[in-house]
Amino acid sequence: MDIQHFFITILAGVVGTIAMTICMYLYSFSTKQFTKVIHILGNMLVGESNYYTPSRNAWVIGTIAHFGVGVLFSFAYFLLWNWGVFRINLEDSVLIGFISGVLAIGVWQGYIILHSHPPTFSHIHFFIALLIAHIIFGLVSVNVFQMITDNPELWYQLQEEAKIAQ
Repeated sequence: MDIQHFFITILAGVVGTIAMTICMYLYSFSTKQFTKVIHILGNMLVGESNYYTPSRNAWVIGTIAHFGVGVLFSFAYFLLWNWGVFRINLEDSVLIGFISGVLAIGVWQGYIILHSHPPTFSHIHFFIALLIAHIIFGLVSVNVFQMITDNPELWYQLQEEAKIAQ
């Protein structure tokens, strides 16, 4: 990975996380169910139990953790593209977002079960919002990456070109 793709991948993760967060908050607003992921994550990480009104510390920690995970997902996408598992296109961005959402639901479910003060909001609504938001994340982050870089020179493509040249 060159420095240009490194920064594009970070940007794609940040923009995707912003879109995902907006989706989660819109779901919360429209359904009147609490799905504000930064509030929940921050409170769980700092050990506070007031999920609806997090302290400043919980909000900052939740924001950093949420965006950090978003950037990690973006790097995972980049690796999967480079290995030829997924293509950079609309269909695969939805698929990779869906798979990420299912993975995230599993991680969140485990974290909630293991947490000493688990949240008491509707988990089913949180998981539905999480799945939808990860599909949005996949669409946005993949398309940001695609819009910025015309030819990402992915490893598997370079290997295929090298084989043809031989």
